[in-house]
Amino acid sequence: MDKRIIVCGYGNVGKKLIKLIKDKYSEIYEQYNVNLILSGVIGSKGCIFEYNGLNLDMLLECTTGSDGLIEYGEKNSDSFYNYPIYEGDIFVDCTPSDINGGVGLGHTINAINSGMDIVFLSKGSLVSNFSFIMNTAKEKDAKIKYSGATAAALPTMDVGQYSLAGCKINSIKGILNGTTNYILSKMHQSNISFNEALIEAQEKGIAERNPKLDIEGTDSATKILILANSLMNSEYSLRDISIKGIDEIKQEDIKRAKNKNAKLKLLAYAYKENDKVNIEVKPMEVYQNDILSYVEDTNKGVVFSTDTMGEIYVLGGASNPLGAAAAGLKDIINLSR
Repeated sequence: MDKRIIVCGYGNVGKKLIKLIKDKYSEIYEQYNVNLILSGVIGSKGCIFEYNGLNLDMLLECTTGSDGLIEYGEKNSDSFYNYPIYEGDIFVDCTPSDINGGVGLGHTINAINSGMDIVFLSKGSLVSNFSFIMNTAKEKDAKIKYSGATAAALPTMDVGQYSLAGCKINSIKGILNGTTNYILSKMHQSNISFNEALIEAQEKGIAERNPKLDIEGTDSATKILILANSLMNSEYSLRDISIKGIDEIKQEDIKRAKNKNAKLKLLAYAYKENDKVNIEVKPMEVYQNDILSYVEDTNKGVVFSTDTMGEIYVLGGASNPLGAAAAGLKDIINLSR
């Protein structure tokens, strides 16, 4: 079965996804009988498109971003277009996450209207326009998957949608951001300040040069928002979430938690109270009897509390572009089977 893929965004995650499609092509074909064909890549300055498949070796030699697409077009002039093309089976949004929607939203709606199914690796459109996207997809009979937008490689959506089918999910509590967990882990383990831990994370490429979305809790909030709207039937926006990050955590706060045999973790928490869903993100003391106390460094974890299956724990998952790309590939395969 042929499945033609259009990727929107050729940054680090988009490029990793394309490399996975190339490297795992034979394995996917043999195991799932799916012939993945990367037909196009859309950037801010244009689009490269070949219906029967781009030359992935040539593309992967090019730099990231729209400059890389232009570079590919210079090598193969018949492939570059000044406008986006939505001619395929699955559209993958790998654009930079923008909590206001960003450029990915318009491309996604155009792809849905062109008859394509959607895989989100970017969170922005889902955070800003969740109901609109889902209603549009329903009208056009398009399938939507976005496991990579809710904690990269950690399969939060898969567990919630499939493994817990038939359950009532009463709460979702998790460590959903690897950068903040790394910083807090280092402060706890090495008795260093927040700024020292942040600089170390930046030097190792774990934290962005501008880590604001991570350390202020916004990234965690976007992920728990998508999970709650998807699995707990809420219809919230970021304005409905109480958010407090880790940027004001001091060494004294870490020591105070240690004295109680606890650790400080940035928790994202959605829970039902009087049939209403409440969502909050804040640093909390986590004790040894809580499974999340064992989630260290860049690892993530989530606990689902259900009415019939008890508590379900999901821990680990790569917290990097490759992990996010792998989640996108998983969604592509599951849409294709």
